[in-house]
Amino acid sequence: MFLVVGQGNPGPEYAHTRHNVGFMVLDRLGLPFRRKGEALLAEGAVGEEKGFFLKPLTYYNLTGQVVAPLARFYKIPPERILVVHDEMDLPLGRLRLKAGGRPAGNRGVASIGEALGTWAFHRLRIGIGKPPRPEEGAAYVLSPFREEERPLVERVLEVAKEAVLCWAERGLLPCADRFNGLDLRLG
Repeated sequence: MFLVVGQGNPGPEYAHTRHNVGFMVLDRLGLPFRRKGEALLAEGAVGEEKGFFLKPLTYYNLTGQVVAPLARFYKIPPERILVVHDEMDLPLGRLRLKAGGRPAGNRGVASIGEALGTWAFHRLRIGIGKPPRPEEGAAYVLSPFREEERPLVERVLEVAKEAVLCWAERGLLPCADRFNGLDLRLG
């Protein structure tokens, strides 16, 4: 059993923002999401592995409130939880699968770690690049991708979808080896 969590904010005003790449990746899976409490939830199988795909409807910084109860109810261990989120420390066109690690300022990841009581869950960090000035971080993550970035964003979302499916079926290490070295900016 696995759980894939797409990070994002609910509502149409956030739908195409950098902070919502986690939702965008899960949307690419074409699953029938249904409302369950403060989340949209889909069940699915990848190969022989069954699991859940979750888009919390709390705001980004409060996602742990939805993730932890679901993981506990279904007895999903942290190493079978994948959180898909935006990452300013990676340029647009790069992504990284990783196990554990502190949130490095990502309040959504912090919320999940605090609610689970562990940092042992896995993450798919999707690069969105840095804002022009550090003090513009909040506005930057809530801004939409620029028109000239859209073709690259489309490639990133497709590769991120493949990385999620790989992780669900094969686990972290073989998928990290496959995806972490990719630089989609190169064509």
